[in-house]
Amino acid sequence: MTYLLSSTPVRYMMAALVSASVVFAISVGVSRNRPPSLIPWGLFAAGMAPYAAADTIWGLYQVREAEVPFPGVADWLYLGSYLLFTAGLVTLARQQAGRLHWAGLLDAGIVTLGFATLSWAFILAPYLRSDMSAWPLALSIAYPATDLVLLSVAARLMLTTGTRTPSFLLVIGWLVVLLTADGLYYGTQATSGTAVAQDASEVAWMISSLLLGAAALHSSVARPSHLAVDQEHLPPRRLTVLIALILMGPLIVLANVSGIRNQPVDVTVIVGMMAGLSLLLLLRIAFLAQYAQGRATALAASLREQAQLQEQLSHQATHDPLTGLANRALLNERLESALARCSIACPAGLVMLDLDGFKDVNDTLGHPAGDELLIDVAGRLAGRVRDQDLVARLGGDEFALLVEGVDSVALHDYAMRILDAFQDPFLLAQGDSVDLSTSIGARSISWPITPAEALRDADTALYRAKTAGKNQVAFFEPHQHPASPSRPHGAGLWRGPKGRT
Repeated sequence: MTYLLSSTPVRYMMAALVSASVVFAISVGVSRNRPPSLIPWGLFAAGMAPYAAADTIWGLYQVREAEVPFPGVADWLYLGSYLLFTAGLVTLARQQAGRLHWAGLLDAGIVTLGFATLSWAFILAPYLRSDMSAWPLALSIAYPATDLVLLSVAARLMLTTGTRTPSFLLVIGWLVVLLTADGLYYGTQATSGTAVAQDASEVAWMISSLLLGAAALHSSVARPSHLAVDQEHLPPRRLTVLIALILMGPLIVLANVSGIRNQPVDVTVIVGMMAGLSLLLLLRIAFLAQYAQGRATALAASLREQAQLQEQLSHQATHDPLTGLANRALLNERLESALARCSIACPAGLVMLDLDGFKDVNDTLGHPAGDELLIDVAGRLAGRVRDQDLVARLGGDEFALLVEGVDSVALHDYAMRILDAFQDPFLLAQGDSVDLSTSIGARSISWPITPAEALRDADTALYRAKTAGKNQVAFFEPHQHPASPSRPHGAGLWRGPKGRT
């Protein structure tokens, strides 16, 4: 503001003072805050030194109201500082932790090529059509060319960085203001022959320098920056900006900026840049599609894993963890469903088993051997029934079998088949051979009753088999009173083949 309001020639030296102060600010900030790497900030300070020298030369000519020679020493100093800035930005970008994805580089490429189209139409092409001699023309083109290099690195930093500290944002602000001031200055000079907005550009250049100094002084410069994790992701706002940059070329031609349609070379260059932008956008969309497919695959895998986990939890809730058989909860559920459908035409049967002498196995061979024996018993039981039958472990050495569509005669055959499964001894992993028998209680059901009644009646029959000498089958008859299971009438007893008592 002081620069714009002051009318004295001394104001032209303000730019040199600001640039020199930035060199000092960077030195102080680096010494005090200790950034992860000193190299980029050393390059920034080294770049501001010739920048300050060039500002001093330019200011002295302005104070004396003399014409600044072009090209002159100041121009070479400015270009040298831009090269050092570029080296500092590249080094800063290399310090980022994380893996750089091609998607982020493509976004930076689209931004650079889009602004290159604008630079060609408003700066480079007008310079090339001018009657400037070789050296002034080369230097005039060098300024916007170095700006594009700075822009490409800045775009790469901005579009691929995930953690943006205040210091990082100040660096980006420095570049944005610097490049905007350059574009305003060289754009008006190329199209009108004079820098119409020279004062505004001069103020912007000083502001940009102050932003760089503030970035070094801010304490967040000590925190490292990290690359974005999902660089393939394309937010709607970024997509809008990329599409707008791609449309710049056609809009420039349609608007016939500076009579560009009458310049075949300019139209050819812009069309070529449009083709390059279109190719980059297609590649970007391909990366986006790949990213979406990866996310969809990951989501599908997550859903499958969740379904498997849910199935596993459901299985654990309804099955015995040791034998893998159904547990009491699943037996009750299946019983309730089966008994509700029971009739003379569709009878069902419930068989309960209790292993004889299992406690002796645990006491003599240990609980691991007992667990192994229970697993073997479960395997034998499952091998003697149909696929649609339900074998359950109720707890300890007690098992149950639910069969549907089986009358009392067939249920008798089932029970004897189960009893027969214990004829052969059980061979354990450690070489022990265990002779084991079982007592069985069975209940044939041909009309609806509750699961509690069915379990009670089968357990009553099982108690008769145990008290009658074990290794045998007892059937519950409807007229047998559960409180008097030892009464001999109404319940049949069948001894197992081993004939043991």
